[in-house]
Amino acid sequence: MKIVLKEKLGRLPAQSGVYILKDQLGEVLYVGKAKSLRNRVRSYFQRGADAPRTKMLQERIGDFEVYLTSNEVEAMILESNLIKKHQPPFNIRLKDDKTYPYLKITLQEDYPRILKTRQFQRDGARYFGPYTSIEAVNRTLKWLLRLFPLRTCKRKIVAGETWDRACLNYHIERCLGPCIGAVNPQAYREWVEKVILFLEGRQEELLKQVEKGMKEAARSQDYEQAAEYRDALQAMEKVREKQEVVWEGDEEKDILGLAREEERACIQVFQVRHGRLLGREHFFLEGTGERLSGAIITAFMQQYYLGSRYAPREIILPHAPEEKDVVGSWLSEEAGHRVILTVPQRGKKARLLKLARENAEHQLQQENLLEEEKRKKEEKDLQQLQKALGLKEFPEIIEGYDISNIGGREAVGSMVVFIHGRPAGERYRRFKIKTLEETNDVAMMGEVLERRLLRLKKEGGDIPNLVIIDGGKGQVNRARLMLEKYGFKKVPLVGLAKKEEEIVFPGRRESLRLDLGNRGLQLLQRVRDEAHRFALGYHRRLRLRSMTHSLLEEIPGIGPQKRKALLDHFGSLAALRQANISQLKKVPGINEKTASAIQDWLQENLQN
Repeated sequence: MKIVLKEKLGRLPAQSGVYILKDQLGEVLYVGKAKSLRNRVRSYFQRGADAPRTKMLQERIGDFEVYLTSNEVEAMILESNLIKKHQPPFNIRLKDDKTYPYLKITLQEDYPRILKTRQFQRDGARYFGPYTSIEAVNRTLKWLLRLFPLRTCKRKIVAGETWDRACLNYHIERCLGPCIGAVNPQAYREWVEKVILFLEGRQEELLKQVEKGMKEAARSQDYEQAAEYRDALQAMEKVREKQEVVWEGDEEKDILGLAREEERACIQVFQVRHGRLLGREHFFLEGTGERLSGAIITAFMQQYYLGSRYAPREIILPHAPEEKDVVGSWLSEEAGHRVILTVPQRGKKARLLKLARENAEHQLQQENLLEEEKRKKEEKDLQQLQKALGLKEFPEIIEGYDISNIGGREAVGSMVVFIHGRPAGERYRRFKIKTLEETNDVAMMGEVLERRLLRLKKEGGDIPNLVIIDGGKGQVNRARLMLEKYGFKKVPLVGLAKKEEEIVFPGRRESLRLDLGNRGLQLLQRVRDEAHRFALGYHRRLRLRSMTHSLLEEIPGIGPQKRKALLDHFGSLAALRQANISQLKKVPGINEKTASAIQDWLQENLQN
């Protein structure tokens, strides 16, 4: 262990907080919280872990950061935000590492719009979701715009100001026309409130309002308006018919059913709003193998409910989450009202929970069938590759390498690993080039292979059945020298040159060209492209970080520690520029005076 790391471990406080474990290049591996940062963080540097995943994490830790918090709820909020921001490979995470779509109503505008988004921001808007598919959002939005013709355009419309003409949506009666003054702000807001009632599942209340409006319009002989209310009433009744009544009264709950196996779990969410089963969504989680069910439930809620301002008043669970009281307090703070966590053993809640679990099990079975089909295809791809390259061993483990640089600046290398034909992201590695400043892709590839093979020789691990280099003869021959130098002469090696998609072999003049439809070649291309993507992404981040760091050096009163804290917190200059005073104050070491100075400097020097 490095001396600096030992000193950091020795200075760890026994307070509660959040810790971030990083690799040697500063990439986030894991985010966690602890009552005692000293005890928890030190445990990762003590060998002898039984769980394979924990051992793998320990092998990769090169540094850590800690953030002190005043209580456990604050720690959970910070932990949730950091997990969402970094998506660490060793945390339990929603499958595909994707953001789920929401419906957004821009309440901060004079005439609010309704639109689709994948970005949740605390901007005064109201968000509904998340939905598991964009199709679900489109379906909901289609119904909403038929019922309530709110605007969806990007026009900047201010109360009291009008445009010369309306868009097509107004003429086909899909918009109320606020841009031309066809509706006043108060009347428009009433329509907005109806949309919110609909999305909250409060159809009973909404139906009464619409029916009352229809009768009032008929009494005042506004038959056109009455007909519009009538049509909306009929459409809502059709939607309502599809929603099963599961509770009498004003019940508002989410029911979470859990099914799990090995490294994967599925959670089925039943959304009950005002007594009706409003929605059914299922989500897959990865990295769950060694974790307790309570930890899986906690991790899901942290990612699912983070930022959602419409968490229900009760969540029915199959297992108590880890630190149930802390989770409940965190959810209540997020939602703005008390959230009760219930683990029922009998009665109606237990029966619905059982139904949710059965749905989760069914979804997991369906996913397994799809996985089996995918495995069969991958098996054929690997067999074709083995045959095309004349490999003695089946290419179960493939490593791919690439170099990314511009004029030698911020040069980096990447290693990606495919196991049985699919990416194994937790085994990926990045290398910041240390020995070269000028552009020399061949020498850089040599450095990357040398560092990788030295570590493999020293620490052990799986030896690849095939190594793929993004490049031609120069890079391939240098890689071969490294393999021979460190005792891996028998490991098969090829290069894949982008221009002609030629497969290059070390020490052989002739290259191999396969038909573009060959599935073995397509697998080679996937490995090569993934290595390129991984290297390029890291290279861009380093360049952006370097540029941002240089700009931040110009802000008076901001030293190295505060610059680093700002970059770690916001991630980019664009995000920093959007931050307000309260958001800047959340960065460790930034008080109100410093936050104000930062904002003033950014506004003065970085105008659009």
